[in-house]
Amino acid sequence: MIARGGGKTDAGIVWLLKGVNDPNYIGLCIRRNYSDLRNWLDRAKQLFTTATCTGNPAVFKFPSGAKIYTGHLSQADSYTQFQGWEIHRLLIEELGQIPSEDAYLKLISSVRSTSDVKPQIFLTCNPGGSGHQWIKKRFKINVKKSNVAFKDDISGRKRIYIPATIDDNPTLKNLDPDYVKFLDALPEPMRSAWRNGDWDVFAGQYFKEFDPRIHCISEDKAKTMGYGEEHNNRYIGIDWGYSAPFGAVWIEVTPDNRVFCYRELYGREKHPMEWAELINKMTTEEITMSLGDPSMWTRNPMSWNNPSTQMYSDRSIANALIGDISRPLVPNLQPANNDRVNGWRNIAQLMHYSNKVKPNFYIINGTCPNLTRTIPDMICDEKRPEDIDTTLEDHICDALRYALTHIQAPNKPRKKLTKDQIRYQQLLIPGSKKYTMEFK
Repeated sequence: MIARGGGKTDAGIVWLLKGVNDPNYIGLCIRRNYSDLRNWLDRAKQLFTTATCTGNPAVFKFPSGAKIYTGHLSQADSYTQFQGWEIHRLLIEELGQIPSEDAYLKLISSVRSTSDVKPQIFLTCNPGGSGHQWIKKRFKINVKKSNVAFKDDISGRKRIYIPATIDDNPTLKNLDPDYVKFLDALPEPMRSAWRNGDWDVFAGQYFKEFDPRIHCISEDKAKTMGYGEEHNNRYIGIDWGYSAPFGAVWIEVTPDNRVFCYRELYGREKHPMEWAELINKMTTEEITMSLGDPSMWTRNPMSWNNPSTQMYSDRSIANALIGDISRPLVPNLQPANNDRVNGWRNIAQLMHYSNKVKPNFYIINGTCPNLTRTIPDMICDEKRPEDIDTTLEDHICDALRYALTHIQAPNKPRKKLTKDQIRYQQLLIPGSKKYTMEFK
């Protein structure tokens, strides 16, 4: 797990060779998209000198009978093709492209051994990508010492993070000094990530300015900034999910559009009315409006058929959340504006701060753990950079975006005009004395 140019590709290929003298040995090299393994395959063919390569996906067969397979994790269920396997050595190239830890865990469940070959996993990646945050947490990067193995508290398995940069690869550094210059010339934060292997910043992060030290504050401090006032407006944002997480977030907004997130609800596999009852139970304050995913107003795709209650008829999820219109479970539920790009921009603008400007977005400490956890994980979509990658765990962030449908970041304060600028503006106003005097 190193910076660019550190030699991780060759290291992984050579690592797979250990065990090829055992006729039962099975190795596997994985990348998210199989087409991205083309360069790896070319290099492997050069180094696997005694093996024959056949098939698509490619399989390397060694004289002993040992095999090294290749594959991909491009789909959510791609791991199923390896279920039941006994994989002795697993190499995952560019782990950071795999967005969820869940997909990784399902794959490594097949890494085991009934032979003399010790099962191991070798991972390569650069800082950044959709998997950046879960990788950093799983391998305790910048928490545990690098180059020192540590045991997982539950499984007892050992993990180790081995950093390296192009400075650790003298062959490449000497043969291609221009590549070093290229890395040195990159703009931040790309340079820190790719040149130095810095995991505290990474290219592609959407909410670059979000900082828990700035945006997460105590309730007492929030009250000094207008939180808790009776005249403030309060909203609930809701993102529907059944197998995927359901998320709801409560926000309070001051008259000058300062936003405080003060409650959340998060989970899976509950009926709409169950979520509605929880929201109703948790909400004792007056809510100006609840705003939800517009798709909740379409015909219920899961058909909550239940003959004992009308709530689970083939009505929309939104209607099930509302319940009895005269006594709605979710107060004043309306479809939100689903303009993703402008919605994300609005959140980013609310988070913005500088030495002279305070942010207009805050989370009350301890009230929204899933929102606090996932905001830093959001990265730009590769094909649509102004949007967020939809393969991420973005559900509670979507709920926040919906809640902020009618809230805009305050305009930046105007800079004080000079006398010449004031005079120029006055000249542009027809009928003014200044205008008349100047052009008479």
